[in-house]
Amino acid sequence: MSINHYATNFYTKISSEINTNNITGDKLLNITQCNHINLFIIKKIYDDWLNNFNKNKMPFFDYDNKETKEAQKNFMNILSKHIIIKPNIIRNIIIKAIKETVKLAVNPSNYIVNDTFKNLNEINEENLKARKKYYPYHKDVFDKLIDDIQHFENNTIGKTNLIKLVAKQNLNECEILIKELNSIFEIDKSLFIKTDINYSHNQELFNMNKKEYDNFFLKIKSCNTFQEATEIILDNLKNNYKHKLNDPKLIKILTSIKENY
Repeated sequence: MSINHYATNFYTKISSEINTNNITGDKLLNITQCNHINLFIIKKIYDDWLNNFNKNKMPFFDYDNKETKEAQKNFMNILSKHIIIKPNIIRNIIIKAIKETVKLAVNPSNYIVNDTFKNLNEINEENLKARKKYYPYHKDVFDKLIDDIQHFENNTIGKTNLIKLVAKQNLNECEILIKELNSIFEIDKSLFIKTDINYSHNQELFNMNKKEYDNFFLKIKSCNTFQEATEIILDNLKNNYKHKLNDPKLIKILTSIKENY
């Protein structure tokens, strides 16, 4: 079963208990039986708003001005008190939140890196502190990140350093979150199968030693798009594999990388 199928089936099971008539913000924290899914619904609304705001910034204004930032924060606080979601879109928002919650439960490291990089304009102390409220079972992860970035210039890091810092924490599957999801609709065990992209399993595909391979995949994981990552992987294949694009090992690598996007 794919994550998409699981999320759809999960929603089908709980949908009869959800009143979808113009849901207001005060109802979101209890809209499903799973607190984490409810938080991720709120996170999605905030992320969509923030990404839309950043995307539509005009070149005529100083958005870094202290007064401007304070006005933006006040505006968001006002909007948060007047949330209303129409019936025709709430289903997709809930299903999206279910999928994101499962991804976090199954592979916390991957999810936290990709979600943070995708939705934060800057990875700094202030933004990480604001972010951790959506992660009740991973607040310690964000606390450690906040502590670690104090050693970087301007207390700010990029995706490569974020990957390294999260990897150092050696995160495993989130058992308490899995249990919370299973109590409502059991997760298919196939979702926990991780693709192995270790050097020992894939060295025949690339002309590089282990250190070069590890640095290579750090670079791959730092790409902004799956297309960019795929092009770099294909460009670095050994010549005899450039025409074997259906090779099972190559497909496994690309499948694993695609989970990051």
